Amino acid sequence: MARTALEGIMVISLGTGVVVPDAGKILGELGANVIKIESSDNLDFVRTIAADKNTSAGFNESNRNKRSFGVNLKSDKGKDIVKQLIKISDVVAENFRGGVVKSLGLDYKSVRPLKPDIIYVSSQGFGGGGPHSDYPAYGPMLSSASGMLSIWKQPDDPYPVGSNSPLPDHMASKQVVIAVLAALDYRRRTGKGQFIDLAQTEVAAALIGEHYLDYTMNKREPQAAGNRCPYAAPHGCYPCQGEDNWVAISVFTNEEWRSFGKAIGDPEWSRDPKFADIPGRLKNIDELDRLVVEWTSDRKAKEIMEILQSSGVSAGVVQRAPDTLEDPQLKHLNALVELNHPAVGKRTYNNIPFHLSETPTVPSSPAPLLGQHTDEICRELLKMPAGEIEKLKAEKILESP
Repeated sequence: MARTALEGIMVISLGTGVVVPDAGKILGELGANVIKIESSDNLDFVRTIAADKNTSAGFNESNRNKRSFGVNLKSDKGKDIVKQLIKISDVVAENFRGGVVKSLGLDYKSVRPLKPDIIYVSSQGFGGGGPHSDYPAYGPMLSSASGMLSIWKQPDDPYPVGSNSPLPDHMASKQVVIAVLAALDYRRRTGKGQFIDLAQTEVAAALIGEHYLDYTMNKREPQAAGNRCPYAAPHGCYPCQGEDNWVAISVFTNEEWRSFGKAIGDPEWSRDPKFADIPGRLKNIDELDRLVVEWTSDRKAKEIMEILQSSGVSAGVVQRAPDTLEDPQLKHLNALVELNHPAVGKRTYNNIPFHLSETPTVPSSPAPLLGQHTDEICRELLKMPAGEIEKLKAEKILESP
C-alpha cells in the first residue's frame, strides 16, 4: 500500500481559533500525526461557541484529523510533559496572542534546544515584532487592517460590510501548510529545522494585491464596486424567478458577449454597438445590468445557468447550504463526507478538496473530545505506566473525558 505524503511526521498543535487548527486538519489529511494540546482551564475559544465544549460546529470542522491531549500548561509538570512530546515531534505550531507561548516557556527559543531540527510555526494576527505584534486579532480585524473591507461592499452601502466568514484566517491556514511542507523539504535536504513567522494580516493583504499595485502605479484609490468587475461586463449576481433567487453571470471577452446574446435569444439590445466591446459595456453598465435583469427575472436560476453554460458563458446558481448538499457535481467529486462525532452524532463536513494519483490521503476523522486521546498518547508516545497516568489526572495535570 502506498504511503501517505506525511507518514511518520508528528505535529504538536498549540493552536486556537482557526488558523493553526485548520492547518493541522490539512496536515492530518496528508498523513501527519497531529496532536492538539488543550485543557479545560484554557479552552480553544471556538469550543466556547456552543452549549458544550464538545459540540461547537466551528471547532468540530477545523479540528478534524487530530488527537486531543488534555494537559494543564499552567503547571510545571504539564509543561514538562509537552516538552517531552516536542522532543519526538517534527513540527510545533501556535497562533496565540503575542507573548503567550513565551510566558509558557514553549516559544521557539525555548523549544529549539529540545529538538534542534524542529520546524516551529508562529502565526499571530499581526506577526512577530513591530508595533502591533501583541494586539489580539480575529478575522474581521484582519480584513479591516489589510484594506479588504474598504472595497468588499456595494458602492451605496453606508459602511464596510465584508463577510461574516473569517476568510483571512482560512487562507492563512493554507499558507501555514505550504510553509510547513517547504520547511520539511528543506530539512530533508539539509537536516536543519527553522522558524516560520506568518502574519495573518499579511496574508489578507496578499488577497487584494492588485489594488495595492493600482494605487502604487496609478495613484488610484480603490473604490467599492460590489460584484462589478473593471474588465468584465455583465459581471454580477442577477435576480431570478422566485423569492430571493439569484444567478451569477460573468462575461469577459467580446466573443463571450456574442455567445451571451445568442443564448438569450439575440434581442436587439444585445446587438447595440454601444455594447459591442468591453469599454462600451463598462461605460453603459447601469443600462446593461438593467437589461440583463429584465431577462433573468422571469426565469429560474438553474435554467439560466444551463442556457448560458451550454453556450460557453460562465454562469452559476447562487446556492445555499441545502442546494450545495444536493449539488450533483459536489456529489460526483465526493466533496462532502459524513462523520459520526461522539458528542453530536452524524454530521456532514467538507471532504479533502484534492486528489493525488499516487499518494493516498487519510480518511477524515471527527474532531476529538477534549482530552480524548490523553491516555493513549501517554502510553504510546511517552511510555507512561498506567499508574502514573492516573496519578497525573488525579493531580489535574492531565485531563481526559
